[in-house]
Amino acid sequence: MFIPCLEREGTAYFEFQFCKKKSFIHRIFTAIVGWHVFWAKDSLLVDALDDETFFKNYGEYIKYPTVKNRFQELDPFGVNYYTKEQTLSILEKIKKDKPKDFEVLVKWLEKAVTDYNGFYFLGI
Repeated sequence: MFIPCLEREGTAYFEFQFCKKKSFIHRIFTAIVGWHVFWAKDSLLVDALDDETFFKNYGEYIKYPTVKNRFQELDPFGVNYYTKEQTLSILEKIKKDKPKDFEVLVKWLEKAVTDYNGFYFLGI
């Protein structure tokens, strides 16, 4: 279900992208305005054709991203930001529940927690 960005073919993907910016203001501005550069080399993708399977297995974990110091519902067409703390919580729940293909996402999320400031889930 999960595809490394360098193996993508086409453009219809959801994208898990590391949050590499240090400034909280920059992260929130990016999430609010929706400005973002897609297809980072270390991103993890989900083909849009797998959306039903993906959201059935992972939708509950990413349901509430952070915007303006509060939570909102996931926007599958926009930019969604998850703090390092949220990422750690998501990671622990996925490890416990073991949804389909969880090993790939767990490895990626561990890096989002240890090396970065959480992650973005970029919609189509």
